[in-house]
Amino acid sequence: MRARASRLPIEAVLLPLLLVAAWSIHATNRWLDESRRIEHAADGTVGALPDGATLRVVSLGFERLVADLFWIRTVYYVGDEVASAHQWPSAERLAMLVTDVDPHFDSAYVVMASVLGGLRRDPDAAIRLLEKGAAVSSYWRIHFLLGFQYFMEKQDYARGAEALQRALDLGGPPYLQFLISRLYATGGDPTTAIDFIRLRLQNEENEQVRAQLVKRLSDLWITRDLDAIDAAVEKYRALKRGEPRDVRALVAAGLLPGLPRDPKGGEYGLADGHATTPLPYERMRLKEQLH
Repeated sequence: MRARASRLPIEAVLLPLLLVAAWSIHATNRWLDESRRIEHAADGTVGALPDGATLRVVSLGFERLVADLFWIRTVYYVGDEVASAHQWPSAERLAMLVTDVDPHFDSAYVVMASVLGGLRRDPDAAIRLLEKGAAVSSYWRIHFLLGFQYFMEKQDYARGAEALQRALDLGGPPYLQFLISRLYATGGDPTTAIDFIRLRLQNEENEQVRAQLVKRLSDLWITRDLDAIDAAVEKYRALKRGEPRDVRALVAAGLLPGLPRDPKGGEYGLADGHATTPLPYERMRLKEQLH
């Protein structure tokens, strides 16, 4: 009887806490059920969202459970056809909500940064999310993705290098040190950009994002080669007082270190004094952005 009496104060404290936590989870489930109708709105938005910081407080130690419930909803939203057709207008809000409830939800930062930066093409939103994660997380991929966004999308090479250095210090792959040194030394160039894309492809699981990265890789590859060939043509004219017959002539004249190949393994051509390729591409202007 004496032991039972000693437990009553503890139970009296725990019971209200458990009731509040249960209410928080119940309220979360109710909002998620009601939001199914909103996600199919014509504009692809999810309407009003609860305050994540408040949910974290009232979850009373069940933050990850509540965050998981919203995470499931977020994944559902990303896969929704209506939201996809409108470029996921509420993706950042949902990502911020999940990580407000559980600031240490590392996979939420990584996955939603890919959605925001790779699918929605909103690098500023991706950076906001990744900066939030980088402030609290020691997961190296968050810092790597942040460096990627700064370098590839914002051409901020110093911040890109700093984020990569943090990723390396937190256990990132050793080859990051070479990218970091090249970023600090050159401020960014097509070859460094190509290396970034290849590294990103090694860790990217979303097929749509991968397809965009593959295209970006091809565009950078072709741009690098066309720029090199055009520069060699200019040197050939100055040296030979004439036009080169083909790209092989530039190699023979010692103006190119070797015969460049396009991403498919084919050769480049010359037309009207400029390098050409039969492959479709978007010419990137990374070097011009350095000035």
